Amino acid sequence: MSEADGAQDMGKAFVFRSHPESFRHLIRLGVNAFGLANNHAYDHGWQGLADTLDFFRSEDRPDRPLLFAGIGEREAAFAPRIITLHGVRIALSAASFGSGAFAPQSDRSGMAYLSIENHFQAVLDGLQRADADLRILSLHYGTENMTGLNAGQIELFRRGFEEAKVNLVLGHHPHVVRAVEAVPGKGQAIFYSLGNLLFIGGAEKDSAPLGQDYGLFGRAYFYRVGQDWKLSALEAVPLKGVHHVPHRLSPDRALRTLNHLNRLSEVSVGARAVTFTPTSPDAVHGLACLAQPWGPRAKALCCPRSHGRNLQCDLPNSLM
Repeated sequence: MSEADGAQDMGKAFVFRSHPESFRHLIRLGVNAFGLANNHAYDHGWQGLADTLDFFRSEDRPDRPLLFAGIGEREAAFAPRIITLHGVRIALSAASFGSGAFAPQSDRSGMAYLSIENHFQAVLDGLQRADADLRILSLHYGTENMTGLNAGQIELFRRGFEEAKVNLVLGHHPHVVRAVEAVPGKGQAIFYSLGNLLFIGGAEKDSAPLGQDYGLFGRAYFYRVGQDWKLSALEAVPLKGVHHVPHRLSPDRALRTLNHLNRLSEVSVGARAVTFTPTSPDAVHGLACLAQPWGPRAKALCCPRSHGRNLQCDLPNSLM
């Protein structure tokens, strides 16, 4: 199907598709989680949805398991995908805004809609019941190019925390970065929008005003304490050139970008805002050290910043 045919059939101004090799390249690089629910998932109709699902099923292997969710037959579209990595069971679910025109049918795959209450409730219920250590919820939502949160977005996204024990809510669609919040004691965080990682055709982003001209690569560090998982730290890596080859910013530009993000988070979510600071004067990413005890990786990042005033950093692990 050509793009022109797709646009005519679907009545959309922009119709997208990706070559399977693009995704295989990402998988070879180590990307292993894909939220399939978005407003372009159905650009090529029912067959496009079925082909997308068939591709990810074919690429899922015992030695290289993949997380993918948001598209499926009947109730499977709302159910979490669960895999085990290094002994940790991880669940992923996904939903997107939309009219509901491509909701799952009895005889064909459809998409989970965030805007349909019984769809979203089924997604949350599935995550809540999931036999998993960590839960991730991918939500495609938000007005394009608006860095502020949509009305009701906080309550909507926090339902993942309150109803489904979700650890990470990952937002996208606005094409700009939005606030980051965390509840460290409960091991939970929300990236309200990560912006773009790779957005072919979005070259104008590089010349947009500060705050609208970058994408965000985020990292979350969790550490098991008994049966609970603590959110130890968050990292934020601002990226430019997301229309072609994403690259890190200069230290000065990274600092200004992180300061903008911190202020945006504070204004948007108040006391739950995450504050990222560079780990050194020449750092190009930001770090937020959260709940202790820190795991090994978070400890390696956070201890150099404690300046000898942290018991966990000063004592051997065997004494902690």
